[in-house]
Amino acid sequence: MASANTSSRDFYGWINLAFIALLGIVGMLYMVSFGYFLPFFVEDFGWNRGTASLAPTLNLIILGLCGPLAGVFIAKYGARRAILLGNIMGLLGFLLIYFQNHLWQLFLGFGLFIGVGGGFGGILSTTTVVNNWFVKKRAWALSIVFGAGGIGGMILGPTLMMLIVKVGWRYTCLTIIGLIFILAIILPGLFVRNKPEDLGQVPDGSDDSKPVAPGQALPRTTYRTPVDFTASEALRTRCLWMLVSYFALSMLTMGALMTHQVAYQLDIGIDAKTAALTLSVMSGVMTFAQFGVGFIANRFTMSSIVITAEIIKLIAMIILVSTKSLPFVFVYMIIFGISFGAGMIAMMNIFPNYFGASNYPKIMGTVRLFWSIIGGTGAPIAGYIREATGSYIPAFEAAIFVIILGIVCLFFAKPPVHPSLKESQPGMKSGTPIRN
Repeated sequence: MASANTSSRDFYGWINLAFIALLGIVGMLYMVSFGYFLPFFVEDFGWNRGTASLAPTLNLIILGLCGPLAGVFIAKYGARRAILLGNIMGLLGFLLIYFQNHLWQLFLGFGLFIGVGGGFGGILSTTTVVNNWFVKKRAWALSIVFGAGGIGGMILGPTLMMLIVKVGWRYTCLTIIGLIFILAIILPGLFVRNKPEDLGQVPDGSDDSKPVAPGQALPRTTYRTPVDFTASEALRTRCLWMLVSYFALSMLTMGALMTHQVAYQLDIGIDAKTAALTLSVMSGVMTFAQFGVGFIANRFTMSSIVITAEIIKLIAMIILVSTKSLPFVFVYMIIFGISFGAGMIAMMNIFPNYFGASNYPKIMGTVRLFWSIIGGTGAPIAGYIREATGSYIPAFEAAIFVIILGIVCLFFAKPPVHPSLKESQPGMKSGTPIRN
């Protein structure tokens, strides 16, 4: 076994991170593929858009229900096994979609199998690995993982649409299956390691600096809890429920937008290739925004970044409902990409910083039980509104109100104080220790 004082030059964390980043690409496939397939499912089978959109809703519900189970599984068996199990389920889900001829097969494949796949093998597992390997450089590491997903979306979006148009959605499913098998099963099984301690190393791989105390502010603007919360302790804080409420509202909006953006653009006369291009632009901008958080993490608090991101998202939505012009659709995609990319990275930093990394899988697994189920209703609601009114605009107008509610929740999500610190310092109140 290697020495615990491993030189940063021998640090396996960055190699590990490269393979975790590939999983970010697969995660983006899980997230955006249904939106590309939906118009063609409707065309081929004559399905109601709202009813078909229950598939991603079921996906999110299953993903949420898997959260606590996945958290316990990861804590007991490690994130690598969860990644392998989850992505095998995801592969089987796309295989079932390849053979589908009935709506129940779509619900079973995308809803159940891919939902379980994302619950075990998705963000919860990959961010757990990142949190184990990085502390001081966590913002950068998370930016790389999510940025890779953005790059994947930028490249894979037009590619998926091109494949669907040229060879059909069934053969496109086979392509996705091949990517999952290589990027999310074979390579992680060979190269991903759960913790630096497994190789006799330490987080961040540095032996030439003093270890970082959990509550130390590095940088000045970053709050990190001095004592890690258990899942039950975290669930008793107002902060966690404000974050859960924000996430649920955010997913409500994202579910509607990510599922129906291609269908909306086809509705207003934009051709399929151009619609795919706009989503590619969004993914590219999102990627730059995610990497950007790594640069600005030393200067701004994570809470201020995510609040700013939501305000930017609000501006994007106002543009979307105000015009049907193609140039403004591109403007919307650019602004929305900035918001989505920066906000996601900031939130993924807030949870381990506020509640600690020790019980992160269990805490986040429990959190997902709530926000996935609520957020999952966004896609069918938007679909049914489209069927009832003949337009997606009323659904997008409602999303503006939902975003405002989410911003209010963020303002009340102040850093929690661990119960042991409250007992030792009775006058201490939530949100007072350090800037968040």
